[in-house]
Amino acid sequence: MTAERRPLILVLHGPSGVGKDSVIARLRKRAGIHRATSSNSRPMRKDERQGVDYHFLSRDEFQRKIDAGDFIEHARVYGDFKGLERRELESPLTKGEDVLIRTDLQGARELRRLLRGAVFVLLTAESREALEARLTARESESEETLARRLAEVDAELADAPNNDYVVENREGGLDDAVDELVRIVERERVNPDREPAGVR
Repeated sequence: MTAERRPLILVLHGPSGVGKDSVIARLRKRAGIHRATSSNSRPMRKDERQGVDYHFLSRDEFQRKIDAGDFIEHARVYGDFKGLERRELESPLTKGEDVLIRTDLQGARELRRLLRGAVFVLLTAESREALEARLTARESESEETLARRLAEVDAELADAPNNDYVVENREGGLDDAVDELVRIVERERVNPDREPAGVR
């Protein structure tokens, strides 16, 4: 007798430089998981795609959706709105699909309060020093930005005990990190002790 497969919400967060986007791209190919796309009211950048990186909305449209209760969560960041619409979770879950949410530490904290049956994963590097080296190697960070990102690293690592899993994405070990995440997805899909996934 096989265990019943139930749709899964996987919330992935981790500090800058840990390789979240690379891990997610491979995980989606391997596990067939739907990525929930957040909405944003800031202008779209040249390298971004509508409906892929974000749903780009005008501030008026964003406010109308807030007033209509369309968002699970939203915040105003540096004058622009950012949030996750209910349909991004509820539509795939209704079809029996798994959903992946990529977020930051603040988002993970909020989603722990708002979601039920979600599985939270912290993606880390092999050490804080390794993360600092990756961020420095980008050569795109000012001293001030680098200091802020390193402070975020410390906050993310301190949050480790609040997650269901901690996955290490060490230098040169991308496939190993993805393999571990695939195992987590497969395990949690049939975990009889996990509450059914959804919005509280």
